[in-house]
Amino acid sequence: MYFEASPFSNSLTYDKVVLDFGSYYLCDDFFIMEVNEGEHFNWDKLNKLLDSLRSYYGTSKPLAYIANRVNAYSIDPVLWSYFDKDDSILIAAAIVSYRDSTYLSANIEKQMASIPLKRAHSLGEAINWVQQLHELS
Repeated sequence: MYFEASPFSNSLTYDKVVLDFGSYYLCDDFFIMEVNEGEHFNWDKLNKLLDSLRSYYGTSKPLAYIANRVNAYSIDPVLWSYFDKDDSILIAAAIVSYRDSTYLSANIEKQMASIPLKRAHSLGEAINWVQQLHELS
């Protein structure tokens, strides 16, 4: 379910940002990303996203990331290795999978990630998980 079509868009305060490869929704302690259909999410797109996040949140606020995978796209799983660097503001992530193939890809990404990564079957499950993170309290 797209974030804006979900009941969470009515209950959470957020700002929407549209980039050429997708949209994301900036909440207090986390953001939700919806990448466009058919995109390949690579280093260039990651850096563009991180620059945008740093300009909105600053360079030291810890954030959680929710990948709301409503569209089919590819991602370079090696990107997850970036987040063990000291300059990353992302401290945890959740991947919402609506298809078996996406869930299988999330398994591979979980192995590559150096931050906690939850695989979820619904947007509500992912939002609930990030809201319970002690690092964001």
